[in-house]
Amino acid sequence: MTVEATSADWRYRIVADTGNLFWALQLAGWFGLSVITYVSLSLPYNQFELSYLAHNIGQSVLGIFLTLPLRYLYRMVWIWPVWRRVFVAIGAALTFAVCWAVLRLLMFMAMTGETGLWADFGGWAYPSIFVFVTWAALYHGIKYYQLLQREREMLLEYEARQRREAMDMIIAKSETRDAQLKLLRYQLNPHFLFNTLNSVMALITGARQEDAKSMLAKLSAFLRFSLESDGKYVVPVAEECAALELYLDIERVRFVDRLSVEFDIDPVVERLAVPSFLLQPLVENSIKHAIGKSEAGGLIRITARALDKMIHIAVEDSGSGDRGQDSQFTTECEAEGTGIGLSNIRERLENLYGDRGKVELLPSALGGLRINISIPAVEVLQYD
Repeated sequence: MTVEATSADWRYRIVADTGNLFWALQLAGWFGLSVITYVSLSLPYNQFELSYLAHNIGQSVLGIFLTLPLRYLYRMVWIWPVWRRVFVAIGAALTFAVCWAVLRLLMFMAMTGETGLWADFGGWAYPSIFVFVTWAALYHGIKYYQLLQREREMLLEYEARQRREAMDMIIAKSETRDAQLKLLRYQLNPHFLFNTLNSVMALITGARQEDAKSMLAKLSAFLRFSLESDGKYVVPVAEECAALELYLDIERVRFVDRLSVEFDIDPVVERLAVPSFLLQPLVENSIKHAIGKSEAGGLIRITARALDKMIHIAVEDSGSGDRGQDSQFTTECEAEGTGIGLSNIRERLENLYGDRGKVELLPSALGGLRINISIPAVEVLQYD
């Protein structure tokens, strides 16, 4: 530790401790008064004798002892109403000033041998009153300054605590949001896995062992891709379409030539960010409620466009072929949503985008259901 640092630390301890500060100012003030008195009175009158110097020091010692009870008195009445405290402060300062004037005059006559000075007592009393009133004013001024400093420190500490609590709340909300997003993300895989394993079982039961093997191989590839993208809340649209192709490879084994899929993706959109595994549950919904219920199969179309700083994605299907059933299903979807997949997507969009992420269910021109999703157009790099 350097000498400058040690000195600064020492000064800080004196100022920070009210007792140290009082005694530092008390000693410096009274002995400073001795020096001023000697220079302004003793030297001009050629009073170079040791007795005059001793008197100057002695009157300061008397002042130190007299102001100690004055200090304790002021501390006792500090909680009183202001007008009463002012009255006591001034009255006590005047009383102690007169006492100091009497004592230092007696000391002066005893130490210097001069006599007959009582006639000039006013000349001793007025400076004494000035000194003690000044001492009282400085005491109260410093006391109020310390109170203001403490209030300021308390306010700064309160503000710092508020900022820490706000930051802790933000971190907690962020962690909760991340945990919820992971939970919603992982909810899709078991749901999809359950449906796929049921399909594998159906293929095996139907003596389609080769198709079952092919579906299991493609399921393995899809799950590997899912694990590799674990931890990514958003991915480029191009990567999302690649994941969807892996899923469709599985479903094509089950439906053979009954499933047709069209991709109409604007190249501008491909580098923009979408929630990972956003399309798979939508396509799964169309396969379950439309293609799977149609003997002739059907068409699923995925479109993506960028417009007005938003990405507009649509997944629509040709329906099951039963207009009445498709109309009833569309109405139910508009009222309640469609199972785990869509409710999961709604929650994920709300967590990621708030009220800027929208899901809309409409009848499709293809004959079935159209699901429109709108989210802010943001490049993936801005999420990194």
